[in-house]
Amino acid sequence: MPSEASGQTAHLALAQVCFAHVQPPGGKSPEGAPRRILDDADLAVPRGTFMLLTGPSGAGKSTLLRLFCRLEEPQSGLVLLEGLPVSSLPPAALRRRVSYLQQTPTVIAGSVRDNLLLPFAFKAALDEPRPDDAALQALLESLAVGDVPLGQEAATLSVGQRQRLCLARALLTRPEVLLLDEPVSALDQESARAVLDAAESFCLDRGGTVILVSHADFAPARVSPVHYRLEGGRLAWMRE
Repeated sequence: MPSEASGQTAHLALAQVCFAHVQPPGGKSPEGAPRRILDDADLAVPRGTFMLLTGPSGAGKSTLLRLFCRLEEPQSGLVLLEGLPVSSLPPAALRRRVSYLQQTPTVIAGSVRDNLLLPFAFKAALDEPRPDDAALQALLESLAVGDVPLGQEAATLSVGQRQRLCLARALLTRPEVLLLDEPVSALDQESARAVLDAAESFCLDRGGTVILVSHADFAPARVSPVHYRLEGGRLAWMRE
C-alpha cells in the first residue's frame, strides 16, 4: 500500500473506521443484520493524489465519499482532513474545502446562472468576488456544455448536462478536494473526456485531491491514479 512521505500529513485519511448499514427487510442479509461497508479501514491520501475507487455495486463506494464530507458518520474510528477530525470542522467550512458531487445531480429552481452562482449567496462566501458571465460561459465551454445559455432553466437540462453544471459549480468554490461519484455515467465519450480532463487539471494544475468512483474503464490522459478497491468491508490498494 502506498505510504505517506516522511513527516507528511495525509490530506484525507481514515483511521480504523467502521461503518455498516442496517439491512432493510427483504435484503440479502438476515433481517436487521448490518451490512458491512468499512471494517477497521485505514487510508492515507496525500495532497494532490488522484485516487480511483472501484468495487462491486453495493460495496459502499458512495458511502465512503459521504463519510469524507460528513453526510455519513462512522460507527467508530476517525475520518480526517489534514490531520483534524472532520467532525471538529463547521459543516459549511468542511463542504467548501471538500466538494462532493453525487451520482444524481441536484439543481435548484432557476437558471443555469442561478445555479452556478448559488455558493456565492451563502454567508461564508459573501466577501468573495462573483464570476461574471464571461467566466461562467468559459467554464461551461471547458466542460463541453458551452452551448447551454446561462439564462436557460436548469431543470430543463439533461442528466448529463446537470452533472457538468454541478461540477462547474463545485469548481467555482475552489475546493481542496473533489469527491466524484460516477461523474461520467450519463455522458457520451466526448463529454466524459471533458469532465475527466477537468478533474485531472484540478489535480495537476491546482494541486487538488481527487477521489473518483467509477465502474467505467478510466483511461487517464495526464495523471497516474492510485487505484483502490472496496469490497467486503475492506479497502485494498490495487498494484498496477
